Amino acid sequence: MMHFLRSLSSSLTRKPSTGKFIPFIDGLRFLAIVPVIFQHANERLFKYGSLPQLSELEQQVSFLISRGTVGVFLFFAISGFVLSLPIAKSGKREQFGEYLKRRAYRIEPPFLFWMSICAMILLVMGSYPPIELLKHFLASITYTHQLFYQEYSIINPVAWSLEVEIQFYLLAPFIATAYFRNQNFTHRRIGLLAVILGWIAIQHLLGWHIAPFKATLLGHLPHFLIGMLAADLYRYPVKAFEDFKYWDLLFPVFGLLLAFTWTAEFLKTLVFEFALLGIFLSAFYGRLTHRFLSISWVAIIGGMCYTIYLIHLPILEGFYSFVGRFGQWSGYFGQLSITLSIALPLLFLCSIIAYRWIEQPFMKKVNHSKKSTLIPKLQNPREAQTANS
Repeated sequence: MMHFLRSLSSSLTRKPSTGKFIPFIDGLRFLAIVPVIFQHANERLFKYGSLPQLSELEQQVSFLISRGTVGVFLFFAISGFVLSLPIAKSGKREQFGEYLKRRAYRIEPPFLFWMSICAMILLVMGSYPPIELLKHFLASITYTHQLFYQEYSIINPVAWSLEVEIQFYLLAPFIATAYFRNQNFTHRRIGLLAVILGWIAIQHLLGWHIAPFKATLLGHLPHFLIGMLAADLYRYPVKAFEDFKYWDLLFPVFGLLLAFTWTAEFLKTLVFEFALLGIFLSAFYGRLTHRFLSISWVAIIGGMCYTIYLIHLPILEGFYSFVGRFGQWSGYFGQLSITLSIALPLLFLCSIIAYRWIEQPFMKKVNHSKKSTLIPKLQNPREAQTANS
């Protein structure tokens, strides 16, 4: 049994094309995907369940779970980090054509496969007229659904964030190259913070932080730039941050700040970005935080986050619609805990299968020319120099 688990763990561990595996980065992905799953499960419990009036405590718990979207913003920051880190190391970017080819081959096949599956399910269910469904499908797979419809994709609503990711992917090499061209650490970091502050001010002035712009890069660029700043601080650490002893204590504080400052208010938005950077710094320098994020099973689940993200909503939708047929049978905490105890293992099992036989083969083809070097544990930021999403 132990041999099987070790073999499974080894086969599921990501092997980035750079040849360097940094476990805590996948640990951060774990932190990003878990609240998203809980949020969508909680929403479907209310949608299909029959719940009594919630108590004050239940309302507070439900509200906190509803903040799970902040996990998507953490994903954005992680993308900014991993796309910037190789440039922070080398000072130059790869050829843009090769970069696009590698990114497309890595992310497109699983995306097209699962979006097609979702579209076929909707077609069989008769949820939409075929022609309308086809239009939405084409807009979704070309990452233009928000552009044409100003709403989340009916094929798979979570695809909105992938549209934002793609917009950043196209600009990331140029932004990161321009940023790291400045050899003065202090000047470039202060400059980037000024850009983030200025962008947030413009967002609130022009309304980019609300629909329809909030589902585009205009509404989320600061998150990616925070990731770029984190890559800089990781590659070229600040001694004062390294010497600070309380990152582990601050880590949950930063998490709560993310949950309670995700609003349209200007000052809270500034605090949100500060907390987002704090999550990275805690992961870098917090001894216990870094150790937790580097645990094998945490990193493995985080490494499967792309597959989990693509399939979790349809699975939860189907599961809770089935459970909802049985009507009210417990209070909020009872229904939430019992349904999650079934839904999470089901989702995890489906994700392992989908990741292993649908996503991972394309990862291996991208990596075929580079030997992977697995680093089981990193003690500080200087031990690893690059990463790849």
